[in-house]
Amino acid sequence: MIKKLILPIIGILIITGCSKNPSVSRDYQTSLINHIQIKKDINNANLDRADNDFMSLEADFPASVYIKSDLLALYLAHLQNKEYDLAKFYLNQYEKRFASSEEIPWCEYQKIKMDFFKYDHAYTNQKALLDLINECKKYKATFPNSTFLPEVNTIYIKALLTNQYLNVKIYKLYKKLNYKNATKNFKPKIPNNSIAPYVPWYKKLFYW
Repeated sequence: MIKKLILPIIGILIITGCSKNPSVSRDYQTSLINHIQIKKDINNANLDRADNDFMSLEADFPASVYIKSDLLALYLAHLQNKEYDLAKFYLNQYEKRFASSEEIPWCEYQKIKMDFFKYDHAYTNQKALLDLINECKKYKATFPNSTFLPEVNTIYIKALLTNQYLNVKIYKLYKKLNYKNATKNFKPKIPNNSIAPYVPWYKKLFYW
């Protein structure tokens, strides 16, 4: 009698379990399809579509196991394409949501490096240059034992030197305009044997 009661109960449990698992499986498979499509988009250099497919993945499957790796993949793809703002966006998302304490110094160093690469027009946008200098200072204070500190120091020194050469340009301009008070703030302090930032000849036409 007991066996007759137990068997139907087991059957009901099995049926109930099977009715739930296919839904979970379908979600996982659809998430996997989106993940594969993002990889294809990146391989085909179609980053706009990759961005859209990733947004679909996040909207439909916010707990997908593939989001972590896709964030890094999109960061690297946009970085390679020199789309630094988008690359930084994906890296920021990765850092906030998934990065371990050991990975954070690497993430912050990558962001400094991207800002350094972005600044490719010497003698322009002093604010961006000063922001980069401050980023380096903050990194050096926050991660004094980081293995990436030598690279950050290199960027820091280059940014400082570029800023000094920019001050020379500003100093000469203010001196030419006879702004005596203003020239005091931009008096150049160029180290001996230093080399000025390279500027192509066609860009020099637009500088002072």
